[in-house]
Amino acid sequence: MIRVEQEPEPEGFDKTVRLPGAAALAAGTAQLPSHWRKCIPELLAAYNRVCAYSCFFIPRVVGGPSVEHFAPKSRSRARAYEWSNYRLVCALMNSRKNSFEDVLDPFEIEDGWFELEFLFFQVRPADGLDAQLTQAIDETIDRLKLNDEECCQARIDWFEDWKLEGFSSGYMQRHAPFLFREAVRQGHRPT
Repeated sequence: MIRVEQEPEPEGFDKTVRLPGAAALAAGTAQLPSHWRKCIPELLAAYNRVCAYSCFFIPRVVGGPSVEHFAPKSRSRARAYEWSNYRLVCALMNSRKNSFEDVLDPFEIEDGWFELEFLFFQVRPADGLDAQLTQAIDETIDRLKLNDEECCQARIDWFEDWKLEGFSSGYMQRHAPFLFREAVRQGHRPT
């Protein structure tokens, strides 16, 4: 994972998401209406279509972008319609995070906490971090299954395509920013 800088709330968010959401909250609706879905286009634009957890570009049509409520709706109903609680993630990562609260916030992590090893393309905590932070990173990796076969294979595929297709650095930074950063940092950048 990489640090994600929180982007400002988009113009019109209050009218399209917060106010209808507040009305639903005030009515005591058991099942919250998904007004947050109305801001998916703004989330995609604000965060350059990159999933906050997998750190891969979410392609059009087949990408499955979703609004992940970092503070789960089930436990923090009052934050269900707040931009600051939203993370742009792909549907797979959203389902893995679910309502668990043992995942580090991409808005609060520091670059360099997560590293990539290039033998099996697995994510791991960086060396030299204190035990508590290392445990929190391991829990995040485990919860999101960042080292399952699909995630590792996606990193391998992107890296191989980078080598074979000669993608530019800019392209790789936009489409696989964590992989790009780690390849450059560790000297695995294709030439």
